[in-house]
Amino acid sequence: MPALGMPSAPPPAVVLQDYDRHGRIWSLEIATGLLTPASGRCHGFVRVLDEPARGGPPVPAALYAEGSGARTLWLQYGPERWDCSTVAVRQASEPDGHRLFTVFGERGPELELRYPAPDPGPFDPAYDWIDTVADDFFLWAAERLTDPTEDTTDARRALTAHFATGFLSA
Repeated sequence: MPALGMPSAPPPAVVLQDYDRHGRIWSLEIATGLLTPASGRCHGFVRVLDEPARGGPPVPAALYAEGSGARTLWLQYGPERWDCSTVAVRQASEPDGHRLFTVFGERGPELELRYPAPDPGPFDPAYDWIDTVADDFFLWAAERLTDPTEDTTDARRALTAHFATGFLSA
């Protein structure tokens, strides 16, 4: 408890754009993973996952830099977070249609998240890979962190700089 007369510091938080609802902005409390509505410059994206089986609040999955001047790109799931320069990620499609997103640390898998593939809706002949990435935050994050067309370090550095500067919500 803070001493009398001493203000308590607000918990560190980062402002993020909702990956699925681009007009919505959230403040992610980094230590707890709690979300509250926010406004301002966004420093990354968050996908809000419903957790009805656990009966708790929605779980955020986010990719962000902590704010202006940040030099670290973070991946967060709930209260757990990883420095993207110290982990590897993989997203795979399983034969039954589910997807598996895995975060690998020094000791092996640190997060394995199995989820159903997003439903693209009725048949759309124009639905392509870009739409698939737009429908699946974890696929998008994996592609950002393991871009095979350029040096992964350069891709992460560019994304970190972009997120550190911040951007306005669409």
